[in-house]
Amino acid sequence: MAGVQDIVRTHAILTFLSRQAGGTTTLAELAAHFGTSWRNVLDLLWDANLIEIPGMLAPFDLALPDRPEQWDGSGDPPGPGSIVQLAHSGAGQVPQLSLTLDEVMVLTALLDNVLEVTPPGDSRTALRELRESMTRAASDAGFGQALWREPESPIAAQSLETIMSGINAGRMLSFSYHRAGPDLLESVQEVSAIPVSIATGASPVLRAVRDGRARTYRLDRMGRVTAGETLPKRRVTDARKLVLKEERRMRAMAREGRGSWVPQGESVTLDLTLAGKWVGETLPGATVREEGDTLVVTLNVTSEEWLFSLLLQLGDAVIAVQPESVADRLAERFARLLKETL
Repeated sequence: MAGVQDIVRTHAILTFLSRQAGGTTTLAELAAHFGTSWRNVLDLLWDANLIEIPGMLAPFDLALPDRPEQWDGSGDPPGPGSIVQLAHSGAGQVPQLSLTLDEVMVLTALLDNVLEVTPPGDSRTALRELRESMTRAASDAGFGQALWREPESPIAAQSLETIMSGINAGRMLSFSYHRAGPDLLESVQEVSAIPVSIATGASPVLRAVRDGRARTYRLDRMGRVTAGETLPKRRVTDARKLVLKEERRMRAMAREGRGSWVPQGESVTLDLTLAGKWVGETLPGATVREEGDTLVVTLNVTSEEWLFSLLLQLGDAVIAVQPESVADRLAERFARLLKETL
């Protein structure tokens, strides 16, 4: 099954191809443009070429060389100089997709999750164009006020590029990691780890292996990311297996209701405008009900620091916070923040 990053990259490659003269270029040019190998580009394009869309014929044709392992010996062997071409097939047209407001909001929230962890470049541009087309359509239909601005990335663009490059190239990463220490004073730790993948969500995290153990690091707490040595393939493979094993273990525990991720702590209720609907769609354990134009979201909070950060992201979408004791403490913090920034 294709991962999110593969789908994003395939979308960007097809968009790039559609803008070339005659929809034609070489595997080498695509590989250089997207910073990957020509074999990876060819695999992604073949996956796109073989996709089946229920109820319709694909409206495009891809002229591709064989995969190296499937080449039958006739003609030129597949390689970096092989030509690829994207053309309209004329067999069908993409039907108009009708979405409800709820569906647009959910899809926009999912797109934002991917946008947050996509470095600047063609992939990010293609995602932004898709998001803009959805929000424009919603605005034209009179629902513009229900949507929200595109979120900022939780990490500097250069650091995100370094992380993605480290994952793709199998390189060790070093970075400073910031967290709240005693009395909420900042604690900074220097970390060296093998990067494996990025998990999207309300707080995107880097999945990595450090000292033989699977770890997660929030992107918004990482700073000064640098790439180190290129690791042996066996070591990278072992790291990926370790992270996958840990993910499977956590999913099994969650299904059994004994996962360490199950929210505990204090129950907090947020009254939100419709622009805050993404909270209920992305936070595990959150319950949502609608009361007219207000969303009532209830979740268990173990960290007031995290809740403070969440409210900053929600901004004007927040109407009220309960219980009053939590609201009062947060109000004091926001008042101090406002005073410090004026």
